[in-house]
Amino acid sequence: MGLFKKLTENKLFESVNNAQQAIKTTGKLISLISDNKVSASVREMLQGLKTILTEKPNINSINHFINHFLLQISPENQPIIIKELLEVFHERWKNVDRKTAEVALKTYDFADKTILVHGNDIAITALVENLNVNLKTCNIIQIISLHDKIGKQQASKIAEIGIPVTVIDDSSIANYIQDVDVVLMGNEIAMHETFIGKTGSFNLCLIAKYFDKPVYILSDTRKILNKKYFPTSVVDMFIGKNKKPIVEIWKDAPSNINVNYIHLEEIPNQLVTKFIFENDAFTPEELEDEVEKTMIVKFI
Repeated sequence: MGLFKKLTENKLFESVNNAQQAIKTTGKLISLISDNKVSASVREMLQGLKTILTEKPNINSINHFINHFLLQISPENQPIIIKELLEVFHERWKNVDRKTAEVALKTYDFADKTILVHGNDIAITALVENLNVNLKTCNIIQIISLHDKIGKQQASKIAEIGIPVTVIDDSSIANYIQDVDVVLMGNEIAMHETFIGKTGSFNLCLIAKYFDKPVYILSDTRKILNKKYFPTSVVDMFIGKNKKPIVEIWKDAPSNINVNYIHLEEIPNQLVTKFIFENDAFTPEELEDEVEKTMIVKFI
């Protein structure tokens, strides 16, 4: 039992069976650390799980960690234990984007509005699709950047639904924001006071705030993270600034030029009007209470 002994002693376990299943699953995952077929990113995640088991071994931290772990990996070429977890995970969260879109449509009337969208989020696509099915029109303005493909991907998906899309460069947002009714974007993680979003989210929120335009974040409860359950080193795996290859900005840059490309950034929740999940919509103040409840998925 060794590394997992503390698990069975923790009062947060609801039953012996739950404890045994957690031990079995985490044991299999930890054993993959020495598997040469496991990618470096997955191995890093598994090292984080090992840290949790050593420092904060309770059912909340384990389930919460694995939940976020599965959000960030692809099922391609994974060991069988990870594939099995992903299968359960994806089945559990099937159609969550549509549920989030339905809550959004109850929260704000998007019909006949000009909507500025950022990034590439399936809940945004689901929302536009819902409007289209119900014969409600809207104007979509998609932000893109020259070095990032995700905005183009979302614009293409929306156009395929049958909704015309106006695409603008991210450097020209201020020229369009006054004609916009509402701003929509997804997120990677939602926390007590901040959220993690694609680069450009911070600037967009600031501009929208200046021009008094509402900002709605479409999300789901998988992405809620209560940092108090994790060691700092593990939290940094999720909310640290992720750098991408510099060639995406400047290939073969001259010597003495330091090129940085940050993929994600941390944004204050107070710049957001409401965070919309599959079960409800919350103001930044209300979200703080929800994060404290650690809305987690117990599936292991």
